[in-house]
Amino acid sequence: VGGQGALVLFDGVLKPEHAQWLRREPPALLLATRERDGGPSMWEVRLLGALWKEGSLLPEQAEVSRHPLRRMVDINTAATAAAVAVSDAQGSRVSAGLVADVVHEIAVNALLDAPVDARGEPRYAHRRTEVREVEAEDACELVFAVEDGRMWLEVADRFGGLRPGSFARALEGWGQRVKVDASGGGAGLGLRRILEHCDTVAVRVTAGRESRVVCVVDLGDARRRAAQPKSLMFCLHEVRAGG
Repeated sequence: VGGQGALVLFDGVLKPEHAQWLRREPPALLLATRERDGGPSMWEVRLLGALWKEGSLLPEQAEVSRHPLRRMVDINTAATAAAVAVSDAQGSRVSAGLVADVVHEIAVNALLDAPVDARGEPRYAHRRTEVREVEAEDACELVFAVEDGRMWLEVADRFGGLRPGSFARALEGWGQRVKVDASGGGAGLGLRRILEHCDTVAVRVTAGRESRVVCVVDLGDARRRAAQPKSLMFCLHEVRAGG
């Protein structure tokens, strides 16, 4: 794999100027210093370590729930299950709604935006509103777990086409009215919503092989989530020749 990006410790308040860090090669990892002592949280430090390895990004000891995704109705089923898990964990109604929203966004991105054909052309992204089911080889899985008052949501695709520029564009308009650009068939609005709802978004991409996204949502009742401290860590592995 290629070299890792710089680790940038900051107060967690995202701003448009943070987009430049994601445009570096390799992209920087933005880690919030959210603890009272001015340091990062231990759970995010563990997540940072997992980014540099292979396998799941969820907490190792957490009990997980798995939901295969192939049909659009599967996304709704998974979102409902995740919201129920929030309620079972005594999470707030606000957080249950946010979790369901994040499930929908990351699942649609993995199921409809990620798949490409042999020429690298999108298979479903340009007809999102028409697709009800994808081909079996394009199916994926949503996995979630609740730990220490947080919902962890993870989805992975087998294409490895996600790039930090998509998140950089979402950050460039941070704090301003959302501008929807559907020209590329993807969901820039979706990434913006994901960042607003989550405490942490971590992405590990092995180019051409896998994009794995984990989103962490606090289960408290805070409503102005966009203004809360956030970490955004994008780890891009380039596959070497013969690798």
